[in-house]
Amino acid sequence: MREPAEVPTLLLQSITFGLAVGFMLLGIVGVVVPLVPGMLLLWLTLLAYGLLDGFQAISLPLFLGLSLFAGIAGTADLWLPLLGARASGSSSRSLLAGVLGSLIGFLVLNLIGAVLGYAVGIIIGEYRRHGDWRLAARSSLGGLAGWGLSTLIQLGGGLIILGVFVWRVLTA
Repeated sequence: MREPAEVPTLLLQSITFGLAVGFMLLGIVGVVVPLVPGMLLLWLTLLAYGLLDGFQAISLPLFLGLSLFAGIAGTADLWLPLLGARASGSSSRSLLAGVLGSLIGFLVLNLIGAVLGYAVGIIIGEYRRHGDWRLAARSSLGGLAGWGLSTLIQLGGGLIILGVFVWRVLTA
């Protein structure tokens, strides 16, 4: 039988773990829904749990490794769409038009609007640059491919972080 002092401690640990998993799941949702800072929420939850736990379940080296991993995955939505559009020949001005279109689209239609706005912004920018709809559409598709790939990278990264967290806490 457990000592009376252990029961509140176990209850507190269970509640802390449950809250951490809940916030991490919200972070995974945030990877897809732009209003929630997905990877940042995952990382902050990992940090908060580590600080509360004294970095027992999640050791400091593991935390630092997961932090690096979260940083790379979390910024994929910044660099992959740019690389995709750049690879298909988009100019910096067209990429800026895509970002602006994404912001306007998000304000009007939320997530779908952000994606459509990004694509339309690049198409308009590239059409103004070259006067060729086919070339403009190709550049836009390259940017969208990068955006889709970045979302998959963030989603996979978030699931890996959640899985490592749950595994380490439950086996510690």
